Amino acid sequence: MIGGDDMKAFQYRKAICYSGYRENQSPRKDIYPSKEEIYEDLKILETNYTDLRLFDCSEHAYKVLDVICTYKMDFKVMLGLSLDAEANFVDHPFFPVFSEDVLESNKQNNQLKIQEIIDLANRYDDIVSSISIGNEVQSPWVNNLVTEERLIEAAQAIQKNTHKPVTFCEEYQLWIKRLDSLAKQLDFISMHTYPAWRNVPIEEAFEETKQNYLDLKKKYPNKDVIITETGWPTKSHGAKIKVEDATIENQKAYVQAIDQWAKENDIMVYLFEAFDEPWKGGDHPDEPEKHWGLYDIHRKKKW
Repeated sequence: MIGGDDMKAFQYRKAICYSGYRENQSPRKDIYPSKEEIYEDLKILETNYTDLRLFDCSEHAYKVLDVICTYKMDFKVMLGLSLDAEANFVDHPFFPVFSEDVLESNKQNNQLKIQEIIDLANRYDDIVSSISIGNEVQSPWVNNLVTEERLIEAAQAIQKNTHKPVTFCEEYQLWIKRLDSLAKQLDFISMHTYPAWRNVPIEEAFEETKQNYLDLKKKYPNKDVIITETGWPTKSHGAKIKVEDATIENQKAYVQAIDQWAKENDIMVYLFEAFDEPWKGGDHPDEPEKHWGLYDIHRKKKW
């Protein structure tokens, strides 16, 4: 495994999370952007970014990798698994309980996904920089629970069958509270931090993020730690994030502060995210889930 100060791959580079879904496109409906649309997006992003993070091995990911390969674009990609629930939360206040048959079926499907990401990483060896075995599947706000033991199994399988460094993307709070055994198995740790969701004022948001990172580095001094999601929304309907806090000005202030700090301290940060995604959340057009992009749905830079 790769670890500690020898992991030169995770020095500061301009990195961003990329999902190319446009109006009337959605992974829920299996309606994906075309290769032409993805190429248009990547031509926009290549002027500022060298590294992309993808969230699954869906048709979207296949097209992104093919476009990068076909046009010989200068991107490195973190591939991600999108695992289905293999366990139920205990006494969760509102999540439904999955039957044992569903959980077993999910486990079998997840095994196929693990093999798929191995195959995809090896096929695009010169493009794929690292692999994430999951995204917030330990978090109690997503009914997608995969046990720590199972995540360790997935990491071991990918480490055995590829030479890519393996990580897991999760909220910093959960890394602080637990996941020690998983952290030991991984090549590096990927944390998420969203001060806007915690109603931290914009004036304090950067320091909050910085402290989250330093706390995690203190807990795991011999592991590389990177940030795979952080950002600021530009709209809100007021349910969880105040309407007045979700502005373009606040996004600009937060992102610029994070980027400057990351550059000065040689830290890898994947900003969340490239483009607004209207398919997310519910029906309200101003839900913050839809408005984290640095570019709007029409591919116009917000600031």
